[in-house]
Amino acid sequence: MSVRTSLGVQRRSRRRVIVAAAVVLGTLGAGAAALRAVSVSPMSVFMSHTSRTATITLYNPNPLPEEIEISFAFGYPQSDSAGGVSVPLSDIAPAGEPSAVPWLRAFPRRLVLEPGQQQVVRILAQPPAGLEDGEYWSRVLVIATGGRPPVEQQVQPDVRVAITMRTIIVASLNYRKGRLSTGIEMTDGNAVRTADGIQVTLDMARRGEAAYLGRIRLELLDAAGRVVHEEEDVMSVYRTLRRRFTMPGMENVTRVRYTLETERPELGQANIIRAPAVSGTLDVR
Repeated sequence: MSVRTSLGVQRRSRRRVIVAAAVVLGTLGAGAAALRAVSVSPMSVFMSHTSRTATITLYNPNPLPEEIEISFAFGYPQSDSAGGVSVPLSDIAPAGEPSAVPWLRAFPRRLVLEPGQQQVVRILAQPPAGLEDGEYWSRVLVIATGGRPPVEQQVQPDVRVAITMRTIIVASLNYRKGRLSTGIEMTDGNAVRTADGIQVTLDMARRGEAAYLGRIRLELLDAAGRVVHEEEDVMSVYRTLRRRFTMPGMENVTRVRYTLETERPELGQANIIRAPAVSGTLDVR
């Protein structure tokens, strides 16, 4: 994803101050929390064809006002060959993708959030007539500028650089029409003992019409089938996804058991489309 940085020059007496707008992207709120940016709740928005409005709540914890702009982009979690997950964003969805972006509106779209102020933003969906049953995807972009004093650094005797942070917080939005199903299939997987530990790779594919929003649980088993270590993480499989984990390289571990299930209490159980859990084991090589 490309990020543009704009530069402007302002003269003060006999010195020059270059004002730079630095952009930081916070996906799913993690980056935003670390930077004390505007908080957004919820970070996952669900809409339906029978209830075409939703709300998000913004809060400014910073000592200065934040200029806020709300926009929409298309994107969903995708993985690379190493199992790294990112959410590429685009203004226009690729052909054949179920995008809700063209028919979403935010009210208000622009606002100033004073220190300690909270603001509710309403999202309205206006889908085209004859919309087919299915799930349609978007990302909500909350673009916040200000909130913290610019950071100045002297780079030359007569030149100082002032950096103003511009944070983009990205939340997911799923719009559903009709009675939808979801499911998950393990298409490939392996567990390999490496110098760093036991490396577990899972390749998954979604089944059904809606994204699979669930959780991965991994358990290390010894020769007697006893669980000696376990880890878990959330996952969102929109099409296909590869996840890779490095777990402790215990010598007595012979197998890894995986369980994929639609358990995401933080999303609200009413928003989860249930599917049978999928489990299996991988021999450690």
